[in-house]
Amino acid sequence: MAGKKPGSGEGSDVRKVKQGGTRRDLGALRERRMRAAEMFAAGRRQIDVAVELEVSQQTASRWFRQWAEGGSEALEGAGRAGRRPRLDDAQIEAIREELLKGPQAHGFATGVWTLGRVAIVIERLTGVHYGPTQTWTILRTRLGWSRQRPARRAVERDEDAIVAWRENEWPRIKKIARRRGAWICFQDESGVSLLPVVRATWAPKGVTPVLHHRFSWKRMSMAGVLAYRPDRSESAFVFAMTDGAYNTDKLIEFLIELRGHFADEKLIVIWDGLMAHRSRTMTAWLATQRDWLHVERLPAYAPDLNPIEQVWGNMKSTELANLCPDTLDEVRAATGTGLTRIGSNYDLCHSFLDHTGLSL
Repeated sequence: MAGKKPGSGEGSDVRKVKQGGTRRDLGALRERRMRAAEMFAAGRRQIDVAVELEVSQQTASRWFRQWAEGGSEALEGAGRAGRRPRLDDAQIEAIREELLKGPQAHGFATGVWTLGRVAIVIERLTGVHYGPTQTWTILRTRLGWSRQRPARRAVERDEDAIVAWRENEWPRIKKIARRRGAWICFQDESGVSLLPVVRATWAPKGVTPVLHHRFSWKRMSMAGVLAYRPDRSESAFVFAMTDGAYNTDKLIEFLIELRGHFADEKLIVIWDGLMAHRSRTMTAWLATQRDWLHVERLPAYAPDLNPIEQVWGNMKSTELANLCPDTLDEVRAATGTGLTRIGSNYDLCHSFLDHTGLSL
């Protein structure tokens, strides 16, 4: 008797049976994830979570990564099986508008968008829950967002005053400079110490670089002027360094040296409201220097109007980045190298002014 292949048709009892199965209890799964978040927050290990909640070590590890990235919110949404439905353009625009309102507008305590928080907002708007990977893809490819470090702005900052300075004071200063044939000089001070300026660097995955440095608060300060011809034909950078901080007397010495550097040409110095800039001694001294020096003040809490702020940042992110010096002399040498590099680059000096939005 010839044998029959299983499922070959005639005389065969083999049938394709659609498997039944039961739906997952999404509520119970959510409770376990929330319990895992509580355990992680209490310092419990991943293996503890796996044993107590009766899940695999891989699941416990995935939950930990999600919790570390987005806190309890990242584990809050119920799981969903199957392929994630693609959001249409209208939904993406609605998500964009809501995210632009900021995290706190959506009830979160801080102004940080994590993947977990973004996923919650998406689910509230669309009813679709996405994990960290899919949320990252939406942010990067659909919204065109990137992970950024926010700029800081003082709550005391007066935006109307800053706009008025841009629209009224800056044009007036440029007219004075052209009439007097004066250089426009942005002045500022900054400080450095033996503590390293920490910046991101490449390293093997999972191996965090360690900077071994002296924990010393010894400081030195820099004073600088970034100067421009009103017709943009020339730029110049003048700087000096001192141990400790700059006070009124040291700043007057710096301005006297500045006059010599420009060979008695007329200067318009623009600076902030530092106490040493408006002390009685400084005010009295400035009154005796009006034949060559004219001073203007920036609006309060507006470092973004001063191009020399970009000088400090550029130097610290290059010559001082992750430097672990033993002495201030090492800091002084690296700082001098960086500031000399910047001052010798016409395009770089003008790019700092362009960054402020102020045009000559």
